[in-house]
Amino acid sequence: MTQSCYLVRFKKYAILLDCGGYQESDVATNYKKNLELLKKIRVKELDYIILSHTHYDHSGMIAALYAKGCQAHLIVPSGSTQFLRLMWEDSMRIMESDCAKLNNSGIKAAPFYLQKDIEKALDRIIEVEYSYSMGEGDIALYYFNAGHILNSKQILLTLTDGYVKHRLAFTGDIGGPKPQPFIEDHEPMPYTNILLAENTYNTPVRMNKPYDRDKDLDKIEAAVNDSNRILIPCFSLQRTQVILSVLYDMWKQYRLPGDVKIILDSPLAQKFCSIWPEFDEILGWENLHQVQSWQESQALQAQHFPCIVIAASGMMNAGRSVSWAKALLPNPKNTILFCGFSSPNTVAYNIRYGDRYIELDGESVPNNANIVELVSFSSHANYEELMGYYAYDYAYDKIILVHGNMDGKVGFGHTLQDKLVEQGKSSRVICANQDTKVYF
Repeated sequence: MTQSCYLVRFKKYAILLDCGGYQESDVATNYKKNLELLKKIRVKELDYIILSHTHYDHSGMIAALYAKGCQAHLIVPSGSTQFLRLMWEDSMRIMESDCAKLNNSGIKAAPFYLQKDIEKALDRIIEVEYSYSMGEGDIALYYFNAGHILNSKQILLTLTDGYVKHRLAFTGDIGGPKPQPFIEDHEPMPYTNILLAENTYNTPVRMNKPYDRDKDLDKIEAAVNDSNRILIPCFSLQRTQVILSVLYDMWKQYRLPGDVKIILDSPLAQKFCSIWPEFDEILGWENLHQVQSWQESQALQAQHFPCIVIAASGMMNAGRSVSWAKALLPNPKNTILFCGFSSPNTVAYNIRYGDRYIELDGESVPNNANIVELVSFSSHANYEELMGYYAYDYAYDKIILVHGNMDGKVGFGHTLQDKLVEQGKSSRVICANQDTKVYF
């Protein structure tokens, strides 16, 4: 479902669209999946790497390519460089820790990249606002707003071969039509021969309605009034900043107590917040406390005063959200407030779908806390929104559905094909799996 990476071959050029990291399972499985991807890529053949956005599942393995000798130009959306540095450096530290655990368990593992490799990758970056010419003028890149996270873009390539022009587009991850804080609205791309189209939410179970945000604010308000401590497991990039913005606005509107305590316990999220545009007012909020060390985090976890804790990671497969859950879960007066998708086989999934006991740091912890789900904070378009985009807003010869589980993808593809036929369109729908090859 994660790990975006697509190879485009045109004339003598090899272009990679994204190169993401896999992070949905245990340490050993994640390492194996990432290693398998890197073994498939002939890094010295690459001429260009084009990034859609900075989320780990789209950018996490790029520095590893330069560790293997890659010399490709790295094209990224304008404003992405400083976020990539923070993301890669944090991932490198986690990787070093994970490799130590694997080696201790008898599995030979080495980090995919080091600081010097991050510097190599950063040195090859070209930031692009809207368009860029490549390949001696035969290849033109155009970026379109994806509406997913800050600086997220869709990719359109125009490939010129004599008098023939091919057009290839990649949506990256795209957001829904409802405006979200800090994000430019999604915009459809023009006609393409081939459209690589994200299909993350490919079943109609996430049908967000316009009033869901108001209902979510009511849930937050009720949780603060009824609970002692609240944990919001949150991704460091984009989701943390949105949640902080929402809490700050609720506080200004007197929907939260004047003395409500907000604890931000995520080193990476704090670094992202420090470079986030127009965020100084929130960072100066007197109710917000940023935890400075692991020792301070442990001390706060042992206390029991009312507070809202925001901690990474969102899926609770790593980070301080795991230790906070260990402290909060046994008490039914506490609340775990989820605001995003949880993959199967993650701690977050096990908590929210009712496992009676949760394995945390080798201990079995009773799952007694109140569980609340917020449904309006997804940065992905849902099923109905994707169907509307691909059936009516985009024009293409072939659409290649990527991301999402295969069963849901096939069902989505059949429905989309029927809608295209009803409109008299001859566009073809293809459901891609790993290593699928498509030709113009």
